[in-house]
Amino acid sequence: MSRLEFRTAVALPRPRTAVLMVAIATGTLAITGQIAPWALALAALALGYVALRGEDHAGWRANAWVLNPLLMACLGVAAALWLRGALAIVALAHFAVLAQALQLLDARPRRSEFLLVALAVFQVTMAANLTDSAWFPLLLVVFTVCCVWTLVVHTLRAEALEAGELGAAQRALTTGLWRTTLLASLASVAFSALLFPVLPRIRSGAIFDRSFGGGGASAGFSDRVELGDIGRIRQDASIALRIETTEGSALGAAERYWRGLAFDHFDGRRWSVSPAAPVPVYGDAEIGIDLGGPRRGDRLVQRIVRESIDPGVIFAAGFPTLLRGGIGRIAHDGNGSLIAYATANKRVIYEVVTRHVEHDLASDRAAPRDADTERYLQLPALDAGIARLAAEITASAGNDAERVALLERWLHEHGRYTDAPPPVREDRSPVEQFLLDRTEGHCEYFASAQVVLLRSVGIPARVVNGYAGGHDNALGGFIEVSQSDAHAWVEVLFDRSGWVAVDPTPADLRLAGADALRGLSSLGDLASAVELWWFNNIVDFDRGHQARALRDLWMSWNRWRAAQRGDAGGADPTIATDAAEDTEIPWRWIAAGAL
Repeated sequence: MSRLEFRTAVALPRPRTAVLMVAIATGTLAITGQIAPWALALAALALGYVALRGEDHAGWRANAWVLNPLLMACLGVAAALWLRGALAIVALAHFAVLAQALQLLDARPRRSEFLLVALAVFQVTMAANLTDSAWFPLLLVVFTVCCVWTLVVHTLRAEALEAGELGAAQRALTTGLWRTTLLASLASVAFSALLFPVLPRIRSGAIFDRSFGGGGASAGFSDRVELGDIGRIRQDASIALRIETTEGSALGAAERYWRGLAFDHFDGRRWSVSPAAPVPVYGDAEIGIDLGGPRRGDRLVQRIVRESIDPGVIFAAGFPTLLRGGIGRIAHDGNGSLIAYATANKRVIYEVVTRHVEHDLASDRAAPRDADTERYLQLPALDAGIARLAAEITASAGNDAERVALLERWLHEHGRYTDAPPPVREDRSPVEQFLLDRTEGHCEYFASAQVVLLRSVGIPARVVNGYAGGHDNALGGFIEVSQSDAHAWVEVLFDRSGWVAVDPTPADLRLAGADALRGLSSLGDLASAVELWWFNNIVDFDRGHQARALRDLWMSWNRWRAAQRGDAGGADPTIATDAAEDTEIPWRWIAAGAL
């Protein structure tokens, strides 16, 4: 007979810490945003019922013919979610939430609390892989204390029942024992924190891969977008990007742009990318990929934390020349936009290098019409009044640069901005309404209008979607970009200068709308800064961070020894040489062992 079989079944109500343990375990999954509201509601009902009613060992809560079918139903729900396209870990998380609630309702005498605790630990483990919220470590500490106390109470009660002295268990559950349990639990958390930097880093396995189907793309960031999508995104105040500038000067809000996708084909109502098939970019992003591009101009290096966006667009402050991060395989489409498909619906972090080049457009001209530029001159059948308007606006221009500037200025002065444009008429496209009927529209209307006008006078151009502006988080020292900062602008193709960005939307109107929706506050800045620190230093702590930490520790040790010897000479090897500064690769990438 095993020790478990010999142990007497405990029929006493579970301690309050068991209910709290289950509540916290479910809460860690709730903050991931991956659990359906109905599942959380069922778990909350079970928690409330047990907290108010305790345990009733008669009736349905002690009937195996009721409890076992309900457990199979929980398994069936998880399987159905997986078959419908949910991540395997999300389906398992739903099973854990429902099964845990059912286990808490189970009022039959029990020889062990192993199943209840195991399900709670399972929930917390999955939550650790689904969230990087700064609330998670706080919940984890409280969970650890509740988990240990629940096991202590059950063990003491079981031992007392075996000895035939149930009152002994109650006498043992003193304030001193609670204090010892609390200190021991906190000590285990502290010890785990000390071990964290040296534990081997592993990546998620198969349970994190998508099964059948997939999630929908965020509006405005798929390869096909209908006029009006950006306006819907701009109603969302949630954070999209957090950007730290590690080299170069960060511009003011009105001049900041992060390019996402560019669109060249227009059918009058929607933009799309042609050719649609992406081309792989060869190289290892974790080491660093050289994407070509200019080697002159002011260099800007930014570390970007991008929230979950489908299909995994890589944003950069212009055309990236270098890219590094754990983002898997990279591909670019026919318009030079970068996509990392493995990062779809995931928060990721990467570093990107861009160059700002000043162009002498007055001495340049628009790229001539040929097989390569033909698609940037394509127009659907539109009202002839648009071509006449374009010719009228640019009549005084002496070159293509002036034509572009005149069209941009005209839209600044005559365009009417709103994030809620009027309904589209059946007999007119949105651009025709915006230009000829002088209706209101948001940035996507301004950008589309300028591209149509430019193409009408023979200048190749395309629409670009991304983010612009952002809020300076002074507490965290980074730029916080929200979905309300989603923006569309224009790229014009010149013969020698290449693609040049132009923005026909009045910056003051665009920024005012985003700031009003964001609702700035110092408390929000603090929460965002804490969340970014948690992600950078805990969630994203990988083998590279370990190598850098060990290297920094070694250098600190060497500097301390040199100071003890009184040796003030010798160059600090962490300082880049002039030769290293002349390279395109940022020195810290080299110093960190990335190259």
